[in-house]
Formats: sequence, C-alpha cells, structure tokens
Amino acid sequence: MPTRSSIVEGEGIYFLKHLYHARKIRNNIIDSFEMAAVPGTSAEERERLLSFVVVGGGPTSCEFVAELYDFVTTDIVKLYPDLVQHIKVSLVEAGPALLGPFDAKLQEYTKRLFETRDIDVRLATSVGAVEDYEGDGFRFPAKKALLSDGSELPFGTLVWSAGLKAVHFTEDLDLPKGQNGRILVDDYLRVKGYEGSIWAMGDSAMNEHEPLPQLAQVARQQGMYLADIFNMKQTEDEKSFKYFSLGSMASVGKFKGLYDGKNIGVKGEEIDVPGMTGFVALLVWRFAYWGRQTSIENKILIPMYWLKSFFFGRDTSRF
Repeated sequence: MPTRSSIVEGEGIYFLKHLYHARKIRNNIIDSFEMAAVPGTSAEERERLLSFVVVGGGPTSCEFVAELYDFVTTDIVKLYPDLVQHIKVSLVEAGPALLGPFDAKLQEYTKRLFETRDIDVRLATSVGAVEDYEGDGFRFPAKKALLSDGSELPFGTLVWSAGLKAVHFTEDLDLPKGQNGRILVDDYLRVKGYEGSIWAMGDSAMNEHEPLPQLAQVARQQGMYLADIFNMKQTEDEKSFKYFSLGSMASVGKFKGLYDGKNIGVKGEEIDVPGMTGFVALLVWRFAYWGRQTSIENKILIPMYWLKSFFFGRDTSRF
C-alpha cells in the first residue's frame, strides 16, 4: 500500500548543504545506474531510477542541476551508453522564475539554456510530499514526488535545495533567533542581549533591520570585520559592519556561466556593472573562487583538477 510522507532525508532523498551530502548524492547516482543496468529491469523502472529531481531554483540548485546534467550525460554514460534514453533531469521551483536574486534577462537565459538540454524546468510548482509506490514488476523500492499542480514525478534521486533550516548546533543554542532560526545580531554583529561577549556571522546570523543574503561573500566580509575586532584593531562598536556587494555569479554547465553586476557596492552607494553570460562569465566565476584560496597548494591543484576533468572526464568511482 502506498505511504505518503513529508520530505525526510534518506532512501533517495538528500539535502544539499554539507560535504557528506555531496558524497551521498554522488554514490546514489552511481547506484541508480548500476540498478538500472541489471538485466531484466523493466523500461519503466529504469526511467524511474534514472529520473533525477532537484527541488529549488536558486543559484545553488541551478549550479547543481547543471553539474548533475553534465555528470550523467557526459561521464556516467560512457559506462552505460545503452541507458542514455532513460535519463531525465527535472528542476522544480515554487517561484515564478529561476535564480530569484538575478536580473530577469539572466533568469530567462538560464531557463532557455536548461530547456535546450531537455532539462524539465517546472516553475510556480512545489513538492508537497513524497509517496512510496509499487510499479508492475519493480525490483527496487520506489518513490515519487507529489507536485502542487497535481502531477507526479517518480525518481531515483531527489535533491532538496529549496531553503534549509539552521544546523543543529545553531538550533540548540539558547540565543534570540529570527526567521529560519538565524541568530539575531545588531549592526556590530553582536548577539542581541549578549553584546560584548557573543558575536555571530554568516548564514547563522541575521540583522532583523537589514537582513543580508546567505552568501559566501557576506560571511567572508563579516569574518574579516570580526577579525579586526578580536585582534583589537578596532573596538567592538567603533564602526558598524557594512556589506559591500560584489555581484552574483553562477556556473550553468557546458562551460557557461553568469555574472549579474547590478547593485555593486555598499547599500546607498551602489553602481550597476553590465552582466555577462557564456564562457567569459564562467572564467570570472572560476577565477574569483580560485583567487580566494588561502594556500598555494590549492591554487596549484585546482587548475590541475580542471585540466584533468577537461581531458579525461570526471571521476565516476565512489569515494
């Protein structure tokens, strides 16, 4: 008998936040191909096993679905060429557009790009629940996503990246919290009620009067600000934290990227820089992150990994 449940991690359902999530997703993808390749597996079950659903349309989800598509259609299929026809990648977003924070032209560019790759993009649609079911002649446990428009998406792998709650460490702290369990801080990143003794930064912190996006560049700038305080280069209330936006970037697969240069700078003093798409934008994306590496070793190894992947493809073994 089918059983319906809310979204709970496990058995083909994964969140996308930590390194161990990436490893679990990767191994499940490989397992799905191995199960689909078992002789006697029906075409219907193969299509379910090789149906990959990504929930969420933000930058993380779009970058992941692009890498997923490249991985399964370029690298994995070298081992399973007869399974290409059964592969399906779907992206489900509750909002009206992909990449919500980006310029509308870049949103549309990404949507068109995904559609040309036969990625099933479903906007204004949410996943309400997941249901176990039994198909005719199925050998392996099966699940399907129940969507808000009444349709169903059977899947072998579902990745949830549509907003994540705070990690358990932050959840368990007895500190004032706001939206999504984020710790409330003042203009100096001091925790409300604990000024001078506890600070918070990054995704775990929120100034309710001026909430900032949960981005790496925000956390990096906050870390540098707090480093100056802890190293006594400035007092804790000498000057408030000011976020300097560097714009938004995303990789969208097949050697293409996006750069959105609107609202660059400190709030109230922003300027607009022309956006970019394609290979040049990917180079900006790659070298921006490469330049943030703190060790010479990583700055040497990362380009070597890029070259290895370009010439020999991605590693398809488990790790």
